Formats: sequence, C-alpha cells, structure tokens
Amino acid sequence: MTILDDRPIAPDPTDSDGPHTAAVGSADVGAADRPATAMPRAPRRRRRRRRILAVVALLLAVAMVPVGYSYGTYLTAPGDAPMQVRSVDWLRDHGFESVINDVEQWWYTRHKPTGSRPPKADIPVAFRSGAAPGRSMDRAITASARPGALEGVWTTVDGLASRPGAVEQTYLHPDRAAPAVVADVVRFDQDALRTVYVPGTKEPGGKWAWGSQIPRSQRPRTVAAFNAGFKFRHTRGGVYTEGRHAVRPLQAGLASLVIGTDGRADVVAWPGEQALTPEVVSVRQNLALIVDGGRAVPGLASDRGGNWGTRRSQFQYTWRSAVGIDSSGRLIYAAGHQMTLMQLARAMVDAGAVRAMQLDIHDGVISFNWYRPQPGAGLGVDASKLVPSMQRKATRYLASDQRDFIAVQAR
Repeated sequence: MTILDDRPIAPDPTDSDGPHTAAVGSADVGAADRPATAMPRAPRRRRRRRRILAVVALLLAVAMVPVGYSYGTYLTAPGDAPMQVRSVDWLRDHGFESVINDVEQWWYTRHKPTGSRPPKADIPVAFRSGAAPGRSMDRAITASARPGALEGVWTTVDGLASRPGAVEQTYLHPDRAAPAVVADVVRFDQDALRTVYVPGTKEPGGKWAWGSQIPRSQRPRTVAAFNAGFKFRHTRGGVYTEGRHAVRPLQAGLASLVIGTDGRADVVAWPGEQALTPEVVSVRQNLALIVDGGRAVPGLASDRGGNWGTRRSQFQYTWRSAVGIDSSGRLIYAAGHQMTLMQLARAMVDAGAVRAMQLDIHDGVISFNWYRPQPGAGLGVDASKLVPSMQRKATRYLASDQRDFIAVQAR
C-alpha cells in the first residue's frame, strides 16, 4: 500500500512549463536582479541625438557669423540703395553671379510691355497736362504712328541754375510695335553747362575730391545728375579722373564718356593711350558704342561678340539709360522702362545723337534727378526725378553713393 506525502511537490526543472509557471505572479523578481545603474536604451539614444544636434547647431551658428557680418556690411554701406539691390549685389559678389544672371534673363525676357499707351508714371510731369511749360524747339523724330501733341517736342526745363533754354527735355516712342514704351530724353547745351564725373565709394572705389556725392558747396550750380555705367566687373573698361587711373587702364575701342578741361563732354570709341592728353580731365568707359555716325551700330540685335553685356541681355525688357552727343555738340541723356537695347539705340538716334553709349540697366539702378536752387531748404536744393517711375530717391547723390555718376552744372 502506497502512502502519499502531504508536502507540495517541487516543479521539475526539466518540465517545459516550469519557467512560465515561475514567471506568473513574480514580475518583480527580474527587476530585483537588474543592476541599479542600468537605463533603458531608447532614452540614452534620444539624449545622444539631442547632444549631436546641439553641437551641429552651434557649429552652424559659428559658421554663419562671418556670413552675417559680410551681408550686414552691404546693408549698412553708404547710399540709399534699397535692400533688394544690396542683397543682389552681395549675392553677385559671393559666387552667385551666374545664378543672378539666369534669374534676370528669365524675368526680364518674360515681362514684355503691353498696352496701347505708356504708363503715366513713365512720362515727365511737365508733359502730362498737354501743355508743357517753356518754348517749343525743333521736333525730334518719333516712331509713334500718331504722336501726341508734345511727343518729340523739345521743351525748356524751368527753374534750374542755368540760363533759360540751356536744358530741354522730351519723350519719344522708339518702336511703333511697342506703343507702351517711351524714352525720356534730356539734352544739355554745353556752351552754358559743364559736366563732372563723380566716382562712387565702391565703383570704382577710393578717395575722391567730391566724396562720392554732390557737396553742399557745389549744389547751387548743379542742375542734374544721372547714373554712370555698368559695374566694372561687368565691363573691360576703366576710369581716368583726377590725374590717375582706377580699376584698370583705359582700353582702346570701348565706348567712353570723355570730359575735357573746359568741362565739355564727348562720347567716343576710345582711340588709345595717345588720346590721354593734358586736356582730358575724366574718362569713364563702358561696353561698346550703340550709335555711331547717327545710326544704330550693326550687331545690336544679336550681340554675338558680347559687346553689350551678358549673352542675350539685349533682349531684356528692363530699365536702360544712355548718353550721347549730337551734331551741335549738345549732350543727350535718355532712359526708358521695359526697353530693349535696340529700342534704346533708336531713341538716341531719334533724339539726334551721332554717337552714343549705353550706361547702366535694370530696376533700382537707373537715376536722373533735377536739382533746383532752394537756399532756405535743408539740402540747399529742391530735388525731383525725371519721371516718377524711377525707383531711387530724388535726393540720391546728395549723400555718398556706392555707384559713380555724372553731374551737370551751370558754368
């Protein structure tokens, strides 16, 4: 006879159910056996990731300090250039030249002027009422099919320091197929006026007599000032003024505004070093002539040789300006909005230029300002724009400016 023991029987360690049976109701046994310092892996990985990201952010912030400083110097440099112009200048100067050129090409070739008449802001204020002040002079040529009563009529600009009739203005349609495009034109009688080239703080840079502005002592006799040419990195040309060269020596064959000791200006293809005589005060070079012999020069429509800027820039509908000389020796300035290079050249021919050169191009760059004497005013002059649509302030050039310009004064 078998006698059974009442004591519980220990589980057989070889029994497959043993471990599962031991785990049930004994969850804290494993925790008690784990070392007190052990941590879950997931929190450790998150902490490590946060430390790495913090280090990367710090390194990026340190790396951005010189970039931010560099950009800040462009934003705070002398002159009244708007933020977008300063930003584009910074990008061009820091490796993004080709990108900016591509963007400009895309933008300016896809915004062709439309409409049957020019915007009101593109026409000088004096011509808007239909009866401009002053006396009507000889009529310039215009490509408009039905020109307005004052289109192409030279009209005296009143209130300037020069004698009456020394400065005249008009507006022209250089292209019958583009009735919304006008060129605003001014001509100066050089018997009554003198021209001064004023270098900028960056273009061409350096220290100069006028301090890159129209000094207060010169304002009572200054009648106008307008933008000069391309940045010197975009042209092969150089500058000569105040007895020395700037940027680079003058290059033969390039379009040049030449100012003599008598204050008279001429526009020529620079003959070479032999032309730099003691009678030459200033020479500002820029690209190639656009008008010669009273006609637009061949090749403007194709620019195969790259004589007038970057590839295909002649097709851009953008602000453009030019300066030239007519057969009577008068200095002629023209500027227009949404204008191609060929239209600019036609405008100069229509205005009577026998030789002409393109100056600068693009929004926010083209400036032409009138200065009328006003002794009681804080600036000493009353400043106004040639046309309201010009984007820069009328007081530009009354303080130091980064870009060079041309001032016209009464003798």
